[in-house]
Amino acid sequence: MKNKSQNITQRQGNRIFILETFSAAAMFLPQIALQGAYGCGLSAVITACILAGIYLLVTAKTAKGISVERVLKKYRWVTWIYYLRFLINAGFFYMCIVSLSRQYLMPGRSGYLIGFPLVLLAYQMNRGGLKERGRVMEGIFWFVLAPVLFVLLLSVGNLSFDQLVTDGFQWKTFAQGSFLLLALLHPIELVWFYRGDMRQGDMKLRSLLGVTLLFVGIFVVTVGSLGRELTLFDRNPVMSMAQGAAMPGGIMARLDIFLIAFWIVGVFCVFSGYLFYANESVKHAFGKGRIVSVILSYGGIFLLTEWLVDRQEWFHQYFYPFIYGNLAAGLVLPVILFWFVRRRKDHESV
Repeated sequence: MKNKSQNITQRQGNRIFILETFSAAAMFLPQIALQGAYGCGLSAVITACILAGIYLLVTAKTAKGISVERVLKKYRWVTWIYYLRFLINAGFFYMCIVSLSRQYLMPGRSGYLIGFPLVLLAYQMNRGGLKERGRVMEGIFWFVLAPVLFVLLLSVGNLSFDQLVTDGFQWKTFAQGSFLLLALLHPIELVWFYRGDMRQGDMKLRSLLGVTLLFVGIFVVTVGSLGRELTLFDRNPVMSMAQGAAMPGGIMARLDIFLIAFWIVGVFCVFSGYLFYANESVKHAFGKGRIVSVILSYGGIFLLTEWLVDRQEWFHQYFYPFIYGNLAAGLVLPVILFWFVRRRKDHESV
């Protein structure tokens, strides 16, 4: 039976969507957009967001009246796909946080020293269920986004707009780039897990519009500041853009610290979210075994801290298969499963 005490408000659900979707993709988006559609990256970014909006409409229609618990109980084998995938995704974002913290904030520190509070905070945040996650993410919403908006506004005056003009548009390249960016936005799959627990309605169009404007802002400011070539080959172009931004009068020269603060907290939301939904999927499908899955997930990721950090190059090398695999298993598979359950439900009601 559905636990109504874990319901979240429409506002909380929409803020969870914005934080998880934007935080997961923002740091990679300018470079991935140019890799996929070099001459028309901005158009590809906007198109990918439109495709994401269409996907949200599909989820709303397909999942109406059907909970994720019902789907997972019907197809229990899918639970293990979700559990393993979500742990891999959590490991990836955990590796990103630890690596970024070690590079910019705590050089030379042990990965375990950095990772332990992350895992502990994730557990504390998730143990209270979806309702507690909704409250926490609603509370930190502007703390995460305010530094981004601040850096973007200060960078507007230094843009080279000729780097943003479409150059050599080709439909094939444009389509490939848009599809690649949609794959990068795969964390929107998490909507399946909480949209049914939202009171007072569904996802709002303005939430998608807000995410689109943030992505466009990140792309425009990064490419406009660094240029296409440097953005394409820089290891962390968004951080490089933030390092070049400064307040008038030289009051604060290291604005990249603001962006790092945003990204660490924002990606922590994604990291903790994947751990939460991995264990929730086990609980929904089997009703037991959650304690074992919690120990394996939180404890396993912490024990593998240094191993994950040492695999950064491996993740970069296989980044495309990683996001395309998430596109297939995360965005396509649930549509099929929910459609099957809906079809069965309609037949039973006849």
